Amino acid sequence: MAAIIASIAAFALVGTTFYALGCAVRACNKEKQRMAPEAVILEFKPRQRQSAGSGRG
Repeated sequence: MAAIIASIAAFALVGTTFYALGCAVRACNKEKQRMAPEAVILEFKPRQRQSAGSGRG
């Protein structure tokens, strides 16, 4: 009986570990998706300023 309870507890621990890892991976992917547009916007802003500056000169 104790072995059954111990095995159930072990499976629960492993399951929650994988669940936590899955949540962390999903959160990481969401952050990367948020950061990508910001990086693109920051990249394009200096180019627009340079083209505006070269048009004036």
